[in-house]
Amino acid sequence: MNRLPSFLVCLSTLISFLISVNSYAKPMFEDSRPNILLIVLDDAGYSDLGAYGGEIATPHIDKIADEGVIFSQFHVTPTCSSTRASLLSGMDHHRTGLGTHGVTASNQKGKPGYEGYLNNKVISLAETMQAAGYNTSMAGKWHLGSRNKATWPYSRGFNHTFALINGGASHWQDNLPLFPSKPSIYSRNGQVLKKLPDGFYSTTSYTDALIEFIDEDRASGKPFMGYLAFTAPHNPLHAPEKMIAKYADSYTKGWDVLQTSRLQSLKERGLIAKDVKPQIRPQFIPAWNELSKKEQELSARDMAIYAAMIDMIDQNVGRLFDYLHKTGQYKNTAIIIMSDNGPSKTTIADYLSMDKAGKDFIKSFKNALDNRGLPGSSVDLGPGWAYGLAAPFRMMKGYQSQGGILSPLIVKLPQGMQQTDKVIKAPVHVMDIMPTMMALAHITPPKLQSDKLDMQGESLLTLLREGKDDKFVDHGFGGELFGMRYYRHGKWKILLMPKPYGLGEWQLYDLSVDPAEQNDLSARDPDILSRLSSLWQTYANVNGVVEPSVPTAYAKPPAEF
Repeated sequence: MNRLPSFLVCLSTLISFLISVNSYAKPMFEDSRPNILLIVLDDAGYSDLGAYGGEIATPHIDKIADEGVIFSQFHVTPTCSSTRASLLSGMDHHRTGLGTHGVTASNQKGKPGYEGYLNNKVISLAETMQAAGYNTSMAGKWHLGSRNKATWPYSRGFNHTFALINGGASHWQDNLPLFPSKPSIYSRNGQVLKKLPDGFYSTTSYTDALIEFIDEDRASGKPFMGYLAFTAPHNPLHAPEKMIAKYADSYTKGWDVLQTSRLQSLKERGLIAKDVKPQIRPQFIPAWNELSKKEQELSARDMAIYAAMIDMIDQNVGRLFDYLHKTGQYKNTAIIIMSDNGPSKTTIADYLSMDKAGKDFIKSFKNALDNRGLPGSSVDLGPGWAYGLAAPFRMMKGYQSQGGILSPLIVKLPQGMQQTDKVIKAPVHVMDIMPTMMALAHITPPKLQSDKLDMQGESLLTLLREGKDDKFVDHGFGGELFGMRYYRHGKWKILLMPKPYGLGEWQLYDLSVDPAEQNDLSARDPDILSRLSSLWQTYANVNGVVEPSVPTAYAKPPAEF
């Protein structure tokens, strides 16, 4: 049998893919299509923003909350790349190529869904919007594939990109990596940048780039989809000295006091029931008063840097909103603001331990008190502050408990779209963001080719406009990462933490009265436990979950040198 030349086979495959992407229906009212702005914070706590009870100054983001709605039960995944994979695909992350994060267990290697990059079974959000006639721009963190340029954002549907390809790096112009084996890579429109712009600070420079991209496309008359993916407040913690000074005296009472005050603010805003108690402080975290005066001084400085990073995000978001107002684009722009997972306890020492790097790398930084957060330093929050920021939820980033997977979500619809409740309490998932954005743009998913996967999320648009939450209250969703599992259905949640991080058995919680997951009801309600564990197994089968042979990576207690 005659075979087509290889280049014709490649051309045929490309044409088939483009036909599949372009089969997304054109919006019926092209001139009325809204702009869509997606803003993602990196490792921010549930209550960091003022709208969620935080003490950090975030007036511009809070104004968006006043104009729109906030969600009290928005679920993400425990780490950044898996959340981003679901965000930009509308699918469970095990289907997308990001089945795990960072370290892959030996039994997961080579399995479908564990490729380590956003795979070709996914038609990304940007590809979808681009095919529907949107101008698509991205500035910030990618973290969905780094080894091959074909996996970078410029090759996955973004017309313009200024992207950190890695998961994290210095926020300053020095571009120092988190650890030695993974030099940080920045790219602009698919080309590696040899040098960052003068005066670079990640939060400000990403915002500059997105404004530039949107403005460059404005004359086209097409709507835009902008993705602003901050790397703040991910460690290393960096902020301008003036901003650190603003919060210098804010955290001297420590993380136990912060946990209590954040919980009280959440109660006052009606986001948490009045009788909810704080999570029990994990055994590997000391009480604040057990620290020496010097340790308290250094740690309070680190939390001040973190607060300054959140404040800098808000200031730059405000600059972006000012630009949209001045250019007449704000009223017709839908704005979505979220974080990718809970606050991080992962220390620089943890990263170096995973990297098998020695002490010399960390010793090269200038981490004296007065230089912490400034160029040449590399510091982190550590588990104590992560515990305080996760109030009142159990644990933090890396865990499937609520402290790791509950995120703030603020949505403002374009002017003229009715919104009902100011606080939506229905449990929703990051997979629901992409179908929501498609619904806003009047894009109908096509019948895909056999090698492409359908979205699994549900559009939130009706929920936003009419407040009807029955579908979201009644449907369930699950998760797995690092061998940790959970399933959520209505008010019920089952959670399994493998040894040595937990009991190695399913636990059952009623989140309507116990969002801190303190009271295990598995012995009292074995039938509910059995039903949900069966649902989890169905979830795992459908999504091709391959549980690691040994628990890995972020779940372990902090390493110490």
